[in-house]
Amino acid sequence: MDLFDMDDVVVGPPDECSTPLKEWRLKLQAGTLTRNDFIEFFKRESPKYFDYQNELDTVKCMFKEALAKEEIIDVLVEFMLGDNPKSALEKLRLEGNTATVCGKVFKNGEPTYSCRECGMDPTCVLCVNCFKRSAHRFHKYKMSTSGGGGCCDCGDNEAWKKDHYCHLHLDNRKNPLESKIITEAVLERSEICFSAILSFCVNYLEIEPNASLQCLDGEDMGLGLDGANYCTVLYNDESHTFDQVIQTLTKIAKCRQKEAMEIVAAIDREGRAVVKCDTFKSCNDLKTAIENQMIPATGLLANPRNRESLRTSVLHINSVACQQFALQLLSWFQEFLVRHYLFRKIFSELVQRKQESFCIRHILEYDVKLWKTARTCWHRLLISGMLMEYDNKMVLAQEFSRRYATIVEDFIKDDHDHAFSIVSLSVQLFTVPSIAHRLIAMEGIFDKLLHTFYYVAIEKFILNRTLHFSKNIASLTFFKRANYILYDLRYLLSLKPDVLSSELRTGFLEGCKALMRVLNVMQGMESITRQTGQHMDYEPEWECAFNLHIKLATTISQVIEWASTDKMLLHKLYKMTVRSLVSNNFIVGAAGGDEVEARSVAGHVASCLVYDVLVRPVSIHLPLTRFYAGIYLHLEAHGLSYDSLVAETEVLNIKLTPREIIEPVLCTHAMIAQVAAGMWRRNGYSLLHQLYFYRNVRCRVEMLDRDIVCLQIGASLMESNEFLIHALNKFNLIGWAQPNYETLLAESSVDEEFMRQLSMIDEFLELLIVIIGERWMPGVSLVSEEDRLRKEIIQLLCIKSYSHSELSRALPDTTGGNSDSVFEDVINTVATFKKPVAADRKGVYELKESLYDEFNVYYYHYTKEDKSKAEELQRERRKSKKELVCCPPPMLPQLTPAFTSMANILQCNVFLTICTLTMDRALDIRSRCFSESHVQKILHLLGFAIQEELSEHYPFLSFYERAQQYGILDKLEELARCPRLEAHRDFVLWTIKRFKDMQAKQAPAAAAGPSGSQRQSMGGEELPLTSEEQARKEKETRAKLAAERRAKLMAQMKSAQNSFMKSNAEMFANSDLEQSSTGSGASSYRTAASMGGSAMEWEDISDDSLEEQGAAALAIKQNPACLGPNRAPYQAQENSFKCILCFENCSINPDGPPLVSSAFVQTSRVILTTPGHYDGKSGMHVSCCGHVMHYKCWQEYYSNEESKEQRRHHRNRLALTHVPNVEFHCPYCRALSNIVLPVSEPLGGLIPGHAAVSPVVGGGSSENYLPLDCFVEIMRTLAGELAAPAADSTMWQYPSVLRKSNVIGDVAQFERSVQLIEKPQLHPTCSDVMSSFNKALQNAMHSQQPNAAADGGVGVGVGVESDSPYLVFDACSYTLESLEIYMFTMRKPLKVEMPMRHQTCTTNLVRACSLYSCWAPHRPEQAAKLLDTIFNQKGTSVLEWDCFRMLVQLNFGVLNLMVRESEHAILPSGSMFDFYMLQTMFLANVTKAVICFDVEKELAKRRAKEEAGEQTEFSQLAYVEQLPSKIQENMVAFYRSYNVPARMRQLVQQKKLAESEEKQTQSPNQEQTVVIPCELQHLALMLEHVRYQMGSFLRCACLFYRCMTDVEFPDTFPLEQPDRFDLMCQYLGLDADMGVYFDMETVFATMMHNFASHPHVLRQAEQCSLGYGDPVEVLPCLRPLPALKKLFDDYSDLINSVSDIFCPNNEREEMKTPTMCLICGEVLCGQSYCCQPELGKMSVGACTHHAYSCGAEVGIFLRIRDCQVVYLGRGKGCYVQPPYLDEYGETDQGLRRGNPLRLSQYAYRRIFMQWLGHKLHEEIARLNDNANVAVTQWHHM
Repeated sequence: MDLFDMDDVVVGPPDECSTPLKEWRLKLQAGTLTRNDFIEFFKRESPKYFDYQNELDTVKCMFKEALAKEEIIDVLVEFMLGDNPKSALEKLRLEGNTATVCGKVFKNGEPTYSCRECGMDPTCVLCVNCFKRSAHRFHKYKMSTSGGGGCCDCGDNEAWKKDHYCHLHLDNRKNPLESKIITEAVLERSEICFSAILSFCVNYLEIEPNASLQCLDGEDMGLGLDGANYCTVLYNDESHTFDQVIQTLTKIAKCRQKEAMEIVAAIDREGRAVVKCDTFKSCNDLKTAIENQMIPATGLLANPRNRESLRTSVLHINSVACQQFALQLLSWFQEFLVRHYLFRKIFSELVQRKQESFCIRHILEYDVKLWKTARTCWHRLLISGMLMEYDNKMVLAQEFSRRYATIVEDFIKDDHDHAFSIVSLSVQLFTVPSIAHRLIAMEGIFDKLLHTFYYVAIEKFILNRTLHFSKNIASLTFFKRANYILYDLRYLLSLKPDVLSSELRTGFLEGCKALMRVLNVMQGMESITRQTGQHMDYEPEWECAFNLHIKLATTISQVIEWASTDKMLLHKLYKMTVRSLVSNNFIVGAAGGDEVEARSVAGHVASCLVYDVLVRPVSIHLPLTRFYAGIYLHLEAHGLSYDSLVAETEVLNIKLTPREIIEPVLCTHAMIAQVAAGMWRRNGYSLLHQLYFYRNVRCRVEMLDRDIVCLQIGASLMESNEFLIHALNKFNLIGWAQPNYETLLAESSVDEEFMRQLSMIDEFLELLIVIIGERWMPGVSLVSEEDRLRKEIIQLLCIKSYSHSELSRALPDTTGGNSDSVFEDVINTVATFKKPVAADRKGVYELKESLYDEFNVYYYHYTKEDKSKAEELQRERRKSKKELVCCPPPMLPQLTPAFTSMANILQCNVFLTICTLTMDRALDIRSRCFSESHVQKILHLLGFAIQEELSEHYPFLSFYERAQQYGILDKLEELARCPRLEAHRDFVLWTIKRFKDMQAKQAPAAAAGPSGSQRQSMGGEELPLTSEEQARKEKETRAKLAAERRAKLMAQMKSAQNSFMKSNAEMFANSDLEQSSTGSGASSYRTAASMGGSAMEWEDISDDSLEEQGAAALAIKQNPACLGPNRAPYQAQENSFKCILCFENCSINPDGPPLVSSAFVQTSRVILTTPGHYDGKSGMHVSCCGHVMHYKCWQEYYSNEESKEQRRHHRNRLALTHVPNVEFHCPYCRALSNIVLPVSEPLGGLIPGHAAVSPVVGGGSSENYLPLDCFVEIMRTLAGELAAPAADSTMWQYPSVLRKSNVIGDVAQFERSVQLIEKPQLHPTCSDVMSSFNKALQNAMHSQQPNAAADGGVGVGVGVESDSPYLVFDACSYTLESLEIYMFTMRKPLKVEMPMRHQTCTTNLVRACSLYSCWAPHRPEQAAKLLDTIFNQKGTSVLEWDCFRMLVQLNFGVLNLMVRESEHAILPSGSMFDFYMLQTMFLANVTKAVICFDVEKELAKRRAKEEAGEQTEFSQLAYVEQLPSKIQENMVAFYRSYNVPARMRQLVQQKKLAESEEKQTQSPNQEQTVVIPCELQHLALMLEHVRYQMGSFLRCACLFYRCMTDVEFPDTFPLEQPDRFDLMCQYLGLDADMGVYFDMETVFATMMHNFASHPHVLRQAEQCSLGYGDPVEVLPCLRPLPALKKLFDDYSDLINSVSDIFCPNNEREEMKTPTMCLICGEVLCGQSYCCQPELGKMSVGACTHHAYSCGAEVGIFLRIRDCQVVYLGRGKGCYVQPPYLDEYGETDQGLRRGNPLRLSQYAYRRIFMQWLGHKLHEEIARLNDNANVAVTQWHHM
């Protein structure tokens, strides 16, 4: 019904109690119900659910879909199905009559699957659900992501060769079509409702975007123009960028940036958005302003749509509401139609009514008027309603075909993507073979498509009946869009029929006529003429012609394939082609092109066409000639021939001679030869590009290959001598083929023209080789398409070993995408696959050894580079096998009868004349036109001739006799002795050998005789040696000469030595005496010296002396420790370096210039990613490459780099926050850096008399130092003094503290214990370096968490302020902990030599912290808090401590407070107090391990191991049993008092016991205590557990004190096994005997009781078991190992897992780019404007925002649908190789190949190790340094 008719419908006002449902039912009974009743209902109700709010110049619109569904759609369903629609729909579902075809419509980016084995063509795809339930899952399948708009083909019989149905749709086939639920009455009601829905949607959605005043009855609703009842709507287009639209909204509509981005995201997603709701005037003014704003001042933009304004319209609010409801209605209707066949039947009948406004024609033609979402809804409705049943599909296809021209023209004028156009339905219709064939036969669609393409795309570019594209046409959008017609053509012809009906043949021939018209104008397009005198002014357009060819090439191949199946069709098409060729005037038939001239060579005369390529136009594009060649190949199979068809065409006065057939191709090849000879240099690069594509794999099937076939046709149809004369004439080589050429040449000078002539000879001979040798073409030889592919693969694998993807890319796709199975079958017969040996390598194919004999060095698909590589490889291979070092021609396949005469070329007079002339000129030393390559090619041709005669395929071939007449053998034997041809001697010998084989076969008697007489006549001369034999002979001669010279020199040396000894006899006697008197001392000295000596010196040392020295060394270094009473003495080390910038030698000393090393500081959460333990915390990690430079040199380098960086164009840099840590690269190794670290001397060297400082081993040494209990008292006192209010710093001085702590001992003991020294005098710049280092840490922390300045990282013991020195100490502890975990994961024990970057980083960092602690501005309040926490049980309990972090803080942050005012300092370098600190934190960690030990879990683990068959034993049981009973009791008491899991179980049991007693005896009794069981086995388990839990702490402590004390790890440390508890304790000076720590008489037990008796610890059991209060978060002793997210093994499982994840900001839309964080596993909406949170003051992508919180500025993300891994960090990023590989060991980023992918653990571990080693920032920087990296706005990721 028309819009105006609706106004005339008058409906009485309803009663108050009545509802629309009742009204409709009453009207239905009365027979007055029409669709208008429903339309009025929709119009009236839908505005109620549209809501908008004006907030700060921004409008927020929302349509309440849930309410609308409930109040409108559900009412409609109830009317159709009855009073209980839910149960009716459920019964309908159980009936199972949905459909046998799936028809699921794909959204953009949704995963699809196609089966390589069963699919009829690559467009046949399955959705996820069908694929999972089908047999294709176990076939060779291909994955890809949909561009949107397609649908699932499951259940379509014509889409699959077998397994047509998945299990779900197979069951649906068994169900009957009728239904018990859908009665006639239901169908009647449904028909009225369906028509109302369609009419409403058509009328309301088809609003002209520019018809602003059509407000759709807005005035009728009582709303005037003055009310705020209008909307300005902005529509999507694909011409303007996001930024342009955002800028317009912020500037014109005054939106804020964030709101503007949200609106733009909505426009991109849905196709339009409301930007303003106000009065009509305001909305219209905004519309006008937007339209005026977007017209740029310049008209130079390539896209014509860019010159247009944004599309806007002003609509009434009610109109917008109706549109929104119409979209919802269409979406619901599409889902509703899927429910039953009968619903779709009604729909189909309705849309076929031609008089209705919603008929198919109307829907198809008005699609272009709609916006994105409306189009998508209509497309999905048509797919669900019309494509599920074959008859409906046929109806739609016929209507689509009839309207095709109109639809396509609208599409070309439009600017929306193809996926959002109704044209995209073609793939659903044209790929169904029966429908395609019906459309060709009945609707003439083949002709219509090409007719449309001709008039729409190319007619305007035709000039003189030939195509000439204008400059920059390639960038014109309309031409690219018109190319979609050619895709449709490809779909249409993709499957040829087995039998052609007369209608189909007629329809096909009509299409071929249209094709001929297109090919006719393409023949000779973009022709070029040789430029002389000066270069071309501008490069001509060439890309468009090649694009056209590439798009059309597949169609041409398909047409030829169709024609090959039917004789009548082939016959008519041949005549049609001949007629087109004769009528075409390019080259043949051109002005002056019919002139002929006689040319003579070797007594043969030929009439050649006069067409000089040097001055006349010539073209690469000859599609008509090539089409003829393609058709000709199939004539013989149907009993047709050229001669029989010539007679028919001559009757029609159409004659095409062989000379005319080959002329255009010969001209093209002459031009190609001239380009190679350098004659066309002034024609610029465009010609070179064209020649590249001419040979390129994408074009050559219908270009180069067809050209060679065309020349072979000419060679077979023409007399051989005549053919060669034509070719020589075209190459201007007639003169060269004359015997007197040399004499004429002698008269002229050798100039550039002569050199070009030599090159032309080369090109001619190579073309001749190709014409004769390249016959692996079905129709030319007796070969199949598989043989042709086999030959191509063999030739490729002769160049190098190819990976699967490289090989498939290098081969042409001749089957329209179905070549995979054929390719794999062939490749397995010719090559072996070598699997990859590492994750970063690909598996490669290697050619089987036996097939190298088929190698042809002049293969026509080789480039010059390929040819030289392949030739070199072949020569090396033959040399290694001791064969003749040459590349002989291979055996050739037999020619078909039609081409047999081509073999005659090899024995014709002109050919033999050329061969003999070339050989004579090679033998003539005075010859000037000689070239080695000429001879090589002649030998190759002779090889072909000999091989052909030996094959006995051609009875007429008598090459041997002809060769005898021309004396070929004699000339070859002369060539073998010619010194000029030494490089090709082996090839000549091979040719002679094959000639003699032929001779022996042809004339056995003559074979021995003549050769014997020849040898005699030569005076006994033998044939020369092969190059291999000659090389061997030369080598033997050289070896003999060298041996003689060596013997002579040795004799001279011996004589000189004897004379010297005689003249110095006394000296030798003395040295013998000295040698005999020296003892072991001398030998030990030599041994020491030999560490830097040569290998000669080692030979002088006897084994006995080495053993003695080893034993002595072991005795001295019995138990080296780095701390404690047995500490090893410090040994001075050499500390000389070379500055990497000025190359001066330098060493560390206080007076010299300071040295630095470049370092990189980054915030990190790598070891803090375990959920539940470190929420929100991050640490500071420092890495360093270790290369040393002067501080001044570095400053100069840095300033240069900074100025260079400012001058450089910032391509893809965007600072998210202002980070003052400017990045630079290490000048030596290019490692990423942002700060420098001071390089200082060993700390032991700074302590005066460091040898004496070391404790003396032996009795009484401990009296020199304060004991551990005194240390504890001093620390407690110091904590109180520091925390005292208004404290004076003199109160912290050590004399005052000692006095107040009541420690018995003198001040000297304290000074010895802390190693008090004079404050070290450092270079002034050292303090600057450390201050800047501290500042860099602060900057990094602020940039990562701007609002969390007080959160100081990992530990929970102390909150660290941003300007505190504790930040430096925490960076040190975090770096060491990270390194320990990295080494543990790499399974490297401590003793294994670390890489230089780790070793120098830790050493420099620890030394810098130690020196920094002497003069840094310490914070007494932080030190007081730390000491109170550890020694006074104030603050957190031991359960929450990171003991190693607190150990580092304790070492560096406390003791120097006691000497702050004096001139002295306490340098942390391994003093006794340092040892006591280690003991304290070791005991704290042991206490934590005991408290957290869970005996039940340990026993359960042990039982599980025993069940698995592993042996288990209590390793500590024997040790516990031999402990004194007192210590055993102490251990039991400690365990029972403090162990949390045991006490939790005790409390639970007591509670149960109390409850049971309460029930039995109603009176409350005395509470019974449940005793915690603790046997010796439990104690043994506990000690095992403690030793294991201490591993990480001890490894970190060893690394820390190794850097501090420079005491090396002892040789007893393991090199391959894990580090041992006892050895690490021994190195640290700790007691490995665990029983000691439970002896109540020692201070150890007291300290452990102090740690364990913290109130938090005592309350932990009650809080965990009884559930009151919040238990503290326990930080485990053994830090959990970080790990990346576990991924699915099969990539299809991963991609399917995110197929239904919706965008968090839009519940209706699925995520376009689901991106998984590999650190935590969260799936984000990546690189999308819809999900852009704010970071600081800037909007960033969801991944960037997540990286800040999850990975502390850096993240690893997997873009799931693209199979790409992205590293993101600090506004930069890079793509790296994903961990998913196919069976060939290759990645598939972007799913281009679609092979099934599986997770490679090796590749995933490489990503994991880069992350664990903190190398992501460096990897990003390294990959971004490449100049070819594409510009990417990483912050939007």
